Amino acid sequence: MAAIYAMGDLQGCCTPFNSLLEKLDFNVKEDRLWLAGDLLNRGPDSRSLLKRLFQWQDHLQIVLGNHDLYALSRWGGIVPTKKSDTLGNLLGDKNAGDWLDWLRQMPLLHHDSDLGWTMVHAAIHPDWDIATATAHAQEVQNALSGRQWKRFLKMLWAAPAPNRWADCRDEDDAQRFRVAVFTRARYVTAEGQFNWPSTLPKEGASAYAPWHTWFFERQNEGAIICGHWATQGLLVHERLLALDSGCVWGRQLSAARIDLETPEIHQIDCPIYAQPSTKE
Repeated sequence: MAAIYAMGDLQGCCTPFNSLLEKLDFNVKEDRLWLAGDLLNRGPDSRSLLKRLFQWQDHLQIVLGNHDLYALSRWGGIVPTKKSDTLGNLLGDKNAGDWLDWLRQMPLLHHDSDLGWTMVHAAIHPDWDIATATAHAQEVQNALSGRQWKRFLKMLWAAPAPNRWADCRDEDDAQRFRVAVFTRARYVTAEGQFNWPSTLPKEGASAYAPWHTWFFERQNEGAIICGHWATQGLLVHERLLALDSGCVWGRQLSAARIDLETPEIHQIDCPIYAQPSTKE
């Protein structure tokens, strides 16, 4: 029987990716694979990974993460190289344009009504039901896949995202906020104020909780697959599969079979690729 698997952040770790697929006995002609973003960067071989995914595109469902948006921005000449950047082998390939042009068409949210799962890279705003979140993600996808995509990415990097939806002054602010929620969010207050950095502020930290705590309290429907939060690690709840288990940091790469009534979790151990000083 054909299977559907969801997998956490790959971040250019092509060898562990291949090893986990082998462990799953993954059949690309029959099975399907969902990838929860951050496909590229920090690991050693984004080139081979993206080449494989491009070849398999008819059998994949992808959502974009913050590192994928950074890779697209590097390709577009919009941002300088960061110290933790490992994209050189990808960007130097003669086929990189075809692969990355395909990647920028990908959404930030995927919902499957038959399976009951919704996949994002980082988070969904606790005040957004699935229909509302889908509409917000579509606004981003329309801009990123359109002819003015470079202008869109330049705008994202030009100013910080507001911390609350109510603080968005114009459509540029709204787009920055949408992207930050879907690709960067971890902690939020009951009033909907997000903390975009990976660590909480020294003052007022007790007001924040993981985004999914508030989401599941306020939204009665929606089971979420996400990645992004390696320090949180693998979480498996009735309505949550958080699958970033820190492969690039030398921990595990995780996958869940999601077409079963109770998802099956599969993992492999990974070598250390990224330096702790650049974590997450």
